[in-house]
Amino acid sequence: MKLFATFALALGTALILVAGCAEEQDEQVVRVTRNIGGRPGFQVHWDLWKATFERTHPGWTMELIDLGNQDAGAYYRRAIATGDLPHVVMTLDYTKLLANGGHILPIPTTLYERVGQNLPPLHNGEYFTAQVGGQITGMAINKRMWSEAGITEPPATWDDFIAALHKLKAAGHTPLVYGGREWSAGVPLSYAIQTNLYDPNRKENEPSWTVRRDRGEVKFITDPTARLIMQRMIELVDNFVVKGALSDGYNEEQRDFFNEHAATWMMGCWMSGDVEPLKVDFEIEYWPIPSMTGHKPLIINTIANQQRGWAMTTSATGIYRDKALAVLETFYHPAVYQAYLNAEGMLANASKLPGVDGPKSNWPATQNLFDSMRQNVDRWGTTPGYYISIEDYPPTGYLLILARVMQEILAGNRDVDKLLKMLDDDWDAARKGQA
Repeated sequence: MKLFATFALALGTALILVAGCAEEQDEQVVRVTRNIGGRPGFQVHWDLWKATFERTHPGWTMELIDLGNQDAGAYYRRAIATGDLPHVVMTLDYTKLLANGGHILPIPTTLYERVGQNLPPLHNGEYFTAQVGGQITGMAINKRMWSEAGITEPPATWDDFIAALHKLKAAGHTPLVYGGREWSAGVPLSYAIQTNLYDPNRKENEPSWTVRRDRGEVKFITDPTARLIMQRMIELVDNFVVKGALSDGYNEEQRDFFNEHAATWMMGCWMSGDVEPLKVDFEIEYWPIPSMTGHKPLIINTIANQQRGWAMTTSATGIYRDKALAVLETFYHPAVYQAYLNAEGMLANASKLPGVDGPKSNWPATQNLFDSMRQNVDRWGTTPGYYISIEDYPPTGYLLILARVMQEILAGNRDVDKLLKMLDDDWDAARKGQA
């Protein structure tokens, strides 16, 4: 009797679980991550993506999981641990982590072929991401403020850049917006590392700094360029970061720059997508990053054809796999893809979408900014930084490692050796966590 009761309880529990799964399947909801946060341009893209999918797949909905301004990697690790990965996720810099862990599914090559998207480099013999656009990172500048300081051309060297910031301050302008609370705290350090520590003239057959660091051939604490970079970051904080920056994040940086409270924002091309929704009406130019090591100023091309974008996860089983793939197909609907390029200021990668050749806007300040991005990419050129290939990526969550070092500087740490050791220790710990 006791055995029968135990069996009946187990059977009842199983039926409840099956019923729960059936109920979940009946919901006909595809859960998708997107890093909207406080970015109205991103919201415009999401709303159109969702509406287009739901119109062409009656009875189904796309549910937003908003990653905001937080670390996507921390969210994905929690979701993996609890078995609750959304069906479709932004991979950001986590493609390798998700793919190596068996958490995302391969994408058929036919998806790329239909939209004219160049195939990204294979990873584990597969393609995992619906590719986004050509993402660039550089410096947004308030043209009026820089002109009033007597500067009309991008600074060629870091010394020129520091001198220009001093001129901006002397002209009565706050030279730089900077928040130390979130990932954006690491952006200036990331820029300097990508354009100086990673040789933009590296020959294709030579190992990158990442590969050499993982082999133990180089370290931050013994690399003279890394030491120079850290000294210049201290100089930047000491002279141009305002009091209270540790309380600010990306949203505060955006607010201050778009309200003309400061002249310079070291931020990626995605900042351009919010110019129109927020009715920003001053002229913004997008300039390359000045050099510390003698090469010309460069804009960082952070994606090109790397495996970064949106991927289907192993949560997408049965009909959910078909619908997750349909979500990725819908991303390439011409109107949706156009809205994405507009929202993030990215250059087009998919070539077979009618009428889509890059970001566009009827708002003059936005279109001028898009034009400046294109012109300065052509004029100054780009470097991949540490986005050479998926195997050359630094440890996952690397920008947060850089942000923590910058937060140390903001908190008063001026010991270059300790700051460089932090970079080495965090790199090694992150690599062990990936093993």
